[in-house]
Amino acid sequence: MNYRNSFIWLFMGLIFTTCQTDGTYEKSENGIRIDFPDASLKLEVFTEKIVRVMYSQNGEFSDRKSLSVIKDPGSIDWDVESNNTEVILSTKAIAIHVNKENGNCFLKDSDGNIRLIENGRYLEADTVMGENTFHVSQKFVLSEDEGIYGLGQHQDGIMNWRGHEVTLVQTNVHAVNPFLVSTKNYGILWDNASKTIFNDDDSGASFWSEVGDQVDYYYISGESMDEVIAGYRELTGQAPMFGKWAFGYWQSKERYKDANELMNIVKEYRDRRIPIDNIVQDWCYWADYDPDDGDKTWKSAKENWSSMQYHPSTYSDPVNTLKEIHDKYHMHYMISIWPALGPKTDIFKEMEENGFLYPAEHWSSGYLYDAYSQKARDIYWKHIKDGLMAKGVDALWMDGTEPELGDQHTFDVSENNIKKFGQTELGSMARVMNAFSLMTTKGTYDNWRKDFPKKRVFILTRSAFTGQQRNAAVTWSGDINATWDIFRNQISSGLNFCMAGIPYWTTDIGAFFLHGHDMGYGAGDYESYEDMDYRELYVRWFQYGAFCPIFRSHGTHTPREVWRFGTPGESTYESLLKFDNLRYRLMPYIYSIAWKVTNEGYTMMRGLPMDFPTDKKVYDINNQYMFGPSMMITPVTEDQYFSERSTLTDNVKGIETYLPAGADWYDFWTGQKFEGGQIFWRPTPLDIMPIYIKAGSLIPFGPFKQYADEVQEDPIELRIYPGADGSFVLYEDENDNYNYEKGSFAIIEFLWNDEEQTFIIGDRKGEFPGMLMERTFNVVLVKDIAGVGVDISEKIDKVINYSGQEVSINF
Repeated sequence: MNYRNSFIWLFMGLIFTTCQTDGTYEKSENGIRIDFPDASLKLEVFTEKIVRVMYSQNGEFSDRKSLSVIKDPGSIDWDVESNNTEVILSTKAIAIHVNKENGNCFLKDSDGNIRLIENGRYLEADTVMGENTFHVSQKFVLSEDEGIYGLGQHQDGIMNWRGHEVTLVQTNVHAVNPFLVSTKNYGILWDNASKTIFNDDDSGASFWSEVGDQVDYYYISGESMDEVIAGYRELTGQAPMFGKWAFGYWQSKERYKDANELMNIVKEYRDRRIPIDNIVQDWCYWADYDPDDGDKTWKSAKENWSSMQYHPSTYSDPVNTLKEIHDKYHMHYMISIWPALGPKTDIFKEMEENGFLYPAEHWSSGYLYDAYSQKARDIYWKHIKDGLMAKGVDALWMDGTEPELGDQHTFDVSENNIKKFGQTELGSMARVMNAFSLMTTKGTYDNWRKDFPKKRVFILTRSAFTGQQRNAAVTWSGDINATWDIFRNQISSGLNFCMAGIPYWTTDIGAFFLHGHDMGYGAGDYESYEDMDYRELYVRWFQYGAFCPIFRSHGTHTPREVWRFGTPGESTYESLLKFDNLRYRLMPYIYSIAWKVTNEGYTMMRGLPMDFPTDKKVYDINNQYMFGPSMMITPVTEDQYFSERSTLTDNVKGIETYLPAGADWYDFWTGQKFEGGQIFWRPTPLDIMPIYIKAGSLIPFGPFKQYADEVQEDPIELRIYPGADGSFVLYEDENDNYNYEKGSFAIIEFLWNDEEQTFIIGDRKGEFPGMLMERTFNVVLVKDIAGVGVDISEKIDKVINYSGQEVSINF
């Protein structure tokens, strides 16, 4: 194995483990401590594959509780031994070799293979926001041929972080999580919530943080990248299940001005029979606000900012409005709230009385509450509950959670603004700056679970931090601009976010801004949905959105409802409808994968190295990904049809896809089979986005439907893609509530033996109220023209009537 040349950093006034120890160590219940002349190293065993590494000055280790890690060290077997040069802590799965001369660790697997090498660490004393603290850093040596991923959502179009520097500061369009996963099947969780910089260059890889008591990170080992990410969730919390409805289509815009406008949209969707599950109310429902009526109504909107109350002029009867949305139109309803609170609101007054408001004024003229305080979080929730949830709200959109003070699209501006908030209950904002979103979603999730135990939590937030997945929070990519380049960059943004361990992510389909607002990533120059070139961008973005974990359209400057983009029969309209229907036909596949996310720590939206780690050609691919175990998606990120700016001719309308080695692939639209390890070009008419299915896949397709739980998933069309053995586990439950946590669900395993051409449906395991006792599986062996596209297959190879007992058939 080749490693880069390593060296120890030399800085004046820094603390190093450069003096040799005599090899003595102190053993505790969960690990060891090694003291050097001017510093100490501590290793804590959490599981057989997870070890915490801490390094501090003068033998002092902080007992400050992590905001992100909620797991305690486990009671497992581990050993320690010492020789002339090393102290070695080992479990059944990993071994940590500590160099006695410099304190650096070599991290190995059970076979003795080196996974990761430390190469120096330091603490530099400084004063930050009035606090005497340290800048802390840890350096590593990586092997030359590994890829590294994660760190959250970034807008640079970069997939593999080798050779790059990444600033970890929350902004409007960056959501950070200092967790890395490597193709060598290990992860590093850097447990620090202050400003952090990751860098990888010729001298090695490193984490640096502005405020810290000690170097503090977790080494996570696994046999796959999935297992490593599952280890991250074991440390920081599992992602709970969303209601099935959450995986349907979401319609939003800035903003529906009142209940009448919103209800007209709800009715239009149902009248047109366009599948949808969720409608969204954006800001200013709390005031009699009319943007065409000058400053007077805007002043009222600002003074009552995020009051958690409906204004009578916007919702005269919110309870019955939401009841009609639920009962008559079978939709769910999300509403936006902010951590900034207007000075005339009751929630502001209660926060102010208790000293829970930061001194800096938000752009709305409101003031943010201290989400790091448990009591403040409880007050915040009380007003959400009484003013919104009690009216029937199903989901909360927690906007501006960077936390936002002003326009914060760049790192420098955002860092300066966040620090203006000053002190929190847990210390300076510099110390905890990246964790505000984690804490405010925590308060909402914890209280929601107590007060509405039968309704699964769903939170949408513009920021995220380590562990936020446990709060049932989805992050979206912020107020981005409508350009093809920015659209393409969403792919790597979302993939690295999900590979950092938080599985649910989405983007504003069509971008938030159509024009203006260039924050360093380019600005669009579209005017409205009537622009044919914008329609093309929107259609392609919509196709991509159908294969994001959450499928949501939102933005400003122009409405985004499906019928705005054409009339029935027009290519743009029909393409949107086609992919909307495809999303709903895939609901059994998507919901089953959601169970894998919760139950196994799985990742739905997957960078190609997760499934093809031995094919190094995929390490830097930033425009393809796996959606679940079977479907490879290649969004079309070039204008090809309507725009005069198109670089393609009328005769060349298509894109290339790399088919990873180690598998055969089927074109989803034609059934044509291809060998992996090659680049394949395919035409891309406006209603086609390239989708390739891995051989050996078994994909359940449900019936066409208008909303997620309109009808039972019966019959299921089970498409088998021959060419390799395969399996899939179908998961079903009551679609909402938390009874699944008590075992109220059912699973059915499908198995395909390719050599014998045998298909097995296993015994059903488990049960739940309303479960189908008898059901039908229409089995289709995919081949040219058979079992392709969105429509229900006309030719069925086998019809299986299933009663819960194993069935085996041979083709």
